[in-house]
Amino acid sequence: MNKLVLPGEYIGTEEEFIPGPGTYEDGGKIFASRVGEVVVGQDYRVMVRGGSNEFTVRPGDEIIGVVTEINEPLAVVSGEYLIRGGKVIEVKVRALIHASRITGQYLDACSKAIKVRDVVRGRVVSTRGKIDLTLQQPDLGVIYAYCSRCRKPLERINSELYCTYCQRSELRKISRKYGEIPEGCVINENRR
Repeated sequence: MNKLVLPGEYIGTEEEFIPGPGTYEDGGKIFASRVGEVVVGQDYRVMVRGGSNEFTVRPGDEIIGVVTEINEPLAVVSGEYLIRGGKVIEVKVRALIHASRITGQYLDACSKAIKVRDVVRGRVVSTRGKIDLTLQQPDLGVIYAYCSRCRKPLERINSELYCTYCQRSELRKISRKYGEIPEGCVINENRR
């Protein structure tokens, strides 16, 4: 293949390849878990070789991304930024949040605390086969959100998010840093 890929980039399906080092499988699709070159062996084992370890996602890293879908009890996050040691690195990764890792209390559905299109800040807890995030700490959670009804940005008022257009409140697992976008990150308010 000889193709350079970034973390989270689609490589192929399980019907085509066997996932190897530097890759992970999710729903029958194979994605890169690090930056590097795609190499396919004679046994159809696909791996990502080389690249910089700086961009390999590790437990403890923080990811800022957009919730793209919710399939209870999981939410899929399209990671756009990796934060390591205060440094912001632009990346493309795909991560999962389980409902049990959102609030630290029993929660049976992700959609009770986060919504599609929310921008979240999560900490990586596992990279075994897939990237798993937690939102349980006070600094983690939703950092930017849109109204579920009119799609206007929500404002934080005390411990709730409020739509000034619809004049209604919405519940989310709000980060203590709601509205604080780290330097180097760009949030597109026109995202639909």
